[in-house]
Amino acid sequence: MVRSLATSLMAATCLLPLSLASAAETTMGSVILKLNGQVSAIGAAVTQSNMDGLDSAVLAIDSGFVGSASLPVDGVGEFGVRAALDLDYASNFDSFLNDAGQSNVLRELWAYWDGDFGRIQLGMQDGAADILGLGVPSVTKSIRVDNPEVFLLGYPCQVSCSSDPQLPGSLFSPNGMQLRTDIHGSDEYLKIMYVTPNLGGLHIAVSYAPDGTRDPGELFGNDEVNEQADVWDIAANYLQTVGEVDLGLSVGYVTGTNVKQTFLNDDLEEWGAAARIGYREWTFGTAYRSTNATGGGPVTQGFGSNVLKGLTTSLWSVGTTWEQGPWMVGANYIYADAELGFGEHQQGSGLQLAGAYTINEDFRVSAGYQHYVFNGPNGACPTDVGGVFGFSCDTLDGSVGYVETTYSF
Repeated sequence: MVRSLATSLMAATCLLPLSLASAAETTMGSVILKLNGQVSAIGAAVTQSNMDGLDSAVLAIDSGFVGSASLPVDGVGEFGVRAALDLDYASNFDSFLNDAGQSNVLRELWAYWDGDFGRIQLGMQDGAADILGLGVPSVTKSIRVDNPEVFLLGYPCQVSCSSDPQLPGSLFSPNGMQLRTDIHGSDEYLKIMYVTPNLGGLHIAVSYAPDGTRDPGELFGNDEVNEQADVWDIAANYLQTVGEVDLGLSVGYVTGTNVKQTFLNDDLEEWGAAARIGYREWTFGTAYRSTNATGGGPVTQGFGSNVLKGLTTSLWSVGTTWEQGPWMVGANYIYADAELGFGEHQQGSGLQLAGAYTINEDFRVSAGYQHYVFNGPNGACPTDVGGVFGFSCDTLDGSVGYVETTYSF
């Protein structure tokens, strides 16, 4: 394991784009243009209770780039537009897979107006509950156990391999389970959002997506079976400093309407809350989420929709970090329980221990260990079997040792 981790680390270090410039900002007349982003290169050694057809040494890349243009207008506020690109890759999968198994390179595209009465955003973006939600503290940027940008366990596969995130040879997410406490039920649908100005540390936001789509051409088209429409987010967070204590609280709720509902499916409903407290070098945080999107993953539509009647998935996460000078260490734990019907459950957990050293304002190196445990009703993990239906690989232990190098600009 040590040798394979060292090999992957060397590859990750060589691929890190050391020549990238610092964050760019320029002006064209009165318009302010900005570009920033982050690239993480990860070398990892992966072991599972069933490793058939899977690589033990893995190289992964997580990158995100954000560009914006803004125009301040005296007495009116600021107008602007923002676009975000996301490109991820892992050498142990047949094709590139983005966060949560998605492959959308264009992650966000929205326009905004920001003034004395708050902020309005319009376009393809996360919902209010996701944006205002506070995550638990974590040492590493991309490879986390709660809402990971990079997740390296895979379905064991020898013959029937696939790049579909729910089929053999791809991401291991038994019965659709994803370990994430962020309240993301409204996804990155086309929506409008309003956020209040700072009310003494309190922010309140509401967002509305008329249809469950990212495509403007489908916004007013024919509805898909089990498509969620009229998706509302309501959220608030409170951030305040009292003496040496930093306090943060957040709460969010998402609801939608199933416009072509089949017998077993339902309207979307999820909620969650989080708390963070910082004292000197220490930061503690916890988060809870409840959703009827079975497994806790993104909402799926069609006849295989995961929004099911009477079934709830609950997720709980906790994390702590200690930071002094350039050094940081921390620990995280997440647990999930998904009701599958007929009294059956899918359970999963993740534990992470990590440390990091900040070289300068742009570069950071971290290393850590993750351990995952998944238990499902089948109690087994056969090769070449994955997905959310029938006998599948739903019970597995996995460990990941990794080094992550992050460049931010």
